Formats: sequence, C-alpha cells, structure tokens
Amino acid sequence: MEKEEFLKLLPKLIVEDNEVKGAIITALSGVMATKPDIERIIEHSDKRFEKIDERVEKIQEILISHTQALTQLNERTNNLSANFSRVENMRSTEFKTLDGKIDSVKDDITEIKDLLSKNK
Repeated sequence: MEKEEFLKLLPKLIVEDNEVKGAIITALSGVMATKPDIERIIEHSDKRFEKIDERVEKIQEILISHTQALTQLNERTNNLSANFSRVENMRSTEFKTLDGKIDSVKDDITEIKDLLSKNK
C-alpha cells in the first residue's frame, strides 16, 4: 500500500477500528500529552496564576499605603510652608516697625546733638 492511500484510509480506520485507534494512541503516548497530563499542567498553571494574583494584590496594597503616606507628607509640607510664610511675614513686619523706630531714634539723637552743639 502506498503512503498516499494509507493517509486517505487512516481517518476512516481511526473512527471505525478500535484496534487501530489503540495502536495509534500507544504509539503517540510517548510523544504527546494525555488528557490527564494536560489537566495537571492546567491545574499547575492555575496555581501559579493564583500566586501571581496574590503577589499583585500585595503590591497594590503596598502602593496604596505608600501613596497615602506621600499624600500625608505632602500635606505636612504644605502646612510647614504656610507656617514658614506666616513667620516670615511677621518677621518682615517686625523689622519694618523696628526700622521706623530706629529712624525715629536717629532723628532724636540728631536733634540732641544739635541742641548740645548750640549750648556749647
């Protein structure tokens, strides 16, 4: 029998003849995965994906925690900045007031000097 004739006849033999089907399954069993093999591979893959999902969830929790911490830090920084600005404004106001007083004292000293120099 020629190869081409055999290949045409083979599908019919597989469907109709259990002995041929068994021989083919036996011959292929060393090179092809069986249904239980495939089921085990799928189960193993499912378990690995579950572990990956757990890791991703943990990473998400960590990221959420870090985001919250950064948000709080940002708020504190903004508060400190606002406080610093208020202190700086107060200091500036105090220096302006002090500057005015110094100018007034200078004027008073100048007047005293003038008076003293006239009395000599």
